[in-house]
Amino acid sequence: MGEDSDLDYRYSQGVLTSFDVDVVHVAEPHLDMLLGTKGAAPYQRVLASSIFVRNLRRNKISLVQTLWNESKSEEGRMTRIARRILDKATDAFIVFDASVNSPNPKRTAVVPHAHFGDRFVGYPRRTKISGRVACLAHGYLPLAAKGLLGISRVTDADVTLRLAGAATKNLSNAITSAVAERPTRVSARLERLSDAALVQEITTAELVVLPRLETLEDLQMVFFALSMDRPVLTVRSPSLNALSASVGEGWLHLSESAITARDVDSALAASRQVSRTPSPNLAGRDLSTIRNQYETIFRRVTRRDTSLTG
Repeated sequence: MGEDSDLDYRYSQGVLTSFDVDVVHVAEPHLDMLLGTKGAAPYQRVLASSIFVRNLRRNKISLVQTLWNESKSEEGRMTRIARRILDKATDAFIVFDASVNSPNPKRTAVVPHAHFGDRFVGYPRRTKISGRVACLAHGYLPLAAKGLLGISRVTDADVTLRLAGAATKNLSNAITSAVAERPTRVSARLERLSDAALVQEITTAELVVLPRLETLEDLQMVFFALSMDRPVLTVRSPSLNALSASVGEGWLHLSESAITARDVDSALAASRQVSRTPSPNLAGRDLSTIRNQYETIFRRVTRRDTSLTG
């Protein structure tokens, strides 16, 4: 994770099968991948959770969870049972800010989300296009992006909508139709974006719009944009209220509900009128600082020192 670290890291995108580690760290949205329960029935998730916890205990492995539960859907009884099994076995919870609820506050540490400025050093940037509003995804565009297509008809005349990222068939068809109908107002790049392409798309935008933050990847896009000095418009939440206050005026614009043409026009107008700092305040969010905070937690849980608030 860093040249000065004596910790060895292994990254996995599947079920844990090697038990020669001291700590397993998982972000909440990726639990199904770790358990092998994507698409499984709720009772199978309970069984998989029980087996997983038993293997951790047998091999004296600590469990750390990073929680991001802005829009958690209603859960059934069996799913709640599976969650309780995992939460009880978790040695430390990590949250991005104090507004995120944790099952065990005494075992919880606040570690801010890192910015991505260091990641994109050296990538060529492009000139900002006045009025360009971009909805972007490193992977797949959210289905909620479809709702932005209609607002391109009624935003101010100088506003153009740009959509970039992979898309499902239905969303792709809707976007393609909008581009054909309003080619001077809507444009698209419907493919998975490389890091270089992502930098190009963000830096040509005057405003990055995220219609809904449903996944951790959506939240990362907020930090991608802010790391490249582009303001963001998205839907309000307690976490984003805190982030908006910390990054400074004019950088993070929050809508009370689904984003409308008025929200877009207002965010652009506010961004142009506010005397913003040259860059948002992302102090304390550099990768080195965040890495050190995670490493401190990993070392504490291996010593079974789990009272993180004391």
